[in-house]
Amino acid sequence: MNKLNLAVIFGGPSQEHDVSVVSAQQLMDAVDVRKINVVPVYMGFDGRLLHGAALRQLDRFRPAPKGLREVVFAWGDMGPCLKSLDGSWTKQIDCALPVFHGPFGEDGRIQGLLETVGIPCTGFSAINSALAMRKDATKSLVASVGVNVLPHVVVNAKEMKHADVVCARVETALSYPLIIKPANLGSSIGVGLAKSRDDLLVHLQGALKEDSFALVEPQVQNLEELNIAVMYRDDEIKFSAIERPKSSAELLDFKEKYLSSAEVGSTGSGKLGNTAVPSQGMLSLTRDINPDIDPDLQARLYDFASKAFTILGLRGAPRMDFMHNTQTGELWFNEINPIPGSYGFFLWEAAKEQVLFSQLAEHLMHEALGDSIKFFDDPVPQVAYLLPR
Repeated sequence: MNKLNLAVIFGGPSQEHDVSVVSAQQLMDAVDVRKINVVPVYMGFDGRLLHGAALRQLDRFRPAPKGLREVVFAWGDMGPCLKSLDGSWTKQIDCALPVFHGPFGEDGRIQGLLETVGIPCTGFSAINSALAMRKDATKSLVASVGVNVLPHVVVNAKEMKHADVVCARVETALSYPLIIKPANLGSSIGVGLAKSRDDLLVHLQGALKEDSFALVEPQVQNLEELNIAVMYRDDEIKFSAIERPKSSAELLDFKEKYLSSAEVGSTGSGKLGNTAVPSQGMLSLTRDINPDIDPDLQARLYDFASKAFTILGLRGAPRMDFMHNTQTGELWFNEINPIPGSYGFFLWEAAKEQVLFSQLAEHLMHEALGDSIKFFDDPVPQVAYLLPR
């Protein structure tokens, strides 16, 4: 059996660069080497693509390894490939699998590049990735198919020249306490809790240092967070285990998620020795997997997740985060993560229909190979000819 060559792309000029690197190592360690050859591709802070054996050694990242070859994705004589800039080296690939979090990777930009070149790419399409990354756009889209979302206000960084006007607009629409977050980031970077106008100003400024748009919404009282991943397989939507994060903090931020109890050698690569690194995704956070929840609540969670996944393309294995008021029973869609940390493998391994990490990677790859083949025929219909043929 011929192995498939899978280009795993990670890193990037994002605030979530380090999480991307760790997630990618976990995925590359998990693939079934009997079926798949991993071809690691690192995107540097300058946006260049680099390849080399050192990319499989996490202890070489400071924050990136040295001595890598600069490459580009291309369509060669044998189809999709990686090429060195000087043309002296070529590697055929079958598919690309992005493991990015945040801008310049999870938001459709790398997907658009790959789609243009003709490289089959796993997960969301470029346009759906962009919609999923912009939290307010996602909320509007899923609300259109009957999914509950919280009321919210979007603030453009340019508006902050008139900060008092912005605060007044927020206070007219919403009541304190409020959650402020960058509109285009994940991992809870730049998230703040405001209980007054002074807090609101501080956290708006903080969020807008990370992004050009900030999202403001009410803090859900009696909050219970419920997360679930989805995939489309065998002509139906499949659900992962449900995750209920627990936190000792009033606000679950990046530090609480990833650094609260970093484990030693936790990526599972066997290459880290005694180096302390961020733990597997959110595994350092105390959580319940498959918690005992009301059947009606679970049914609504499945219904909302199905509707949101369908309107966003039925592709990949995104994780969706929901907020539940345990006193009133209300449930709201919070956000979707097209490429969740660690690809949410621990949720799939605990699912009713168990999917191992290696099987998840294989599913993503075959899904991409099945429906993202590029054709190079002339796409212009005859009636639209303006140039000679």
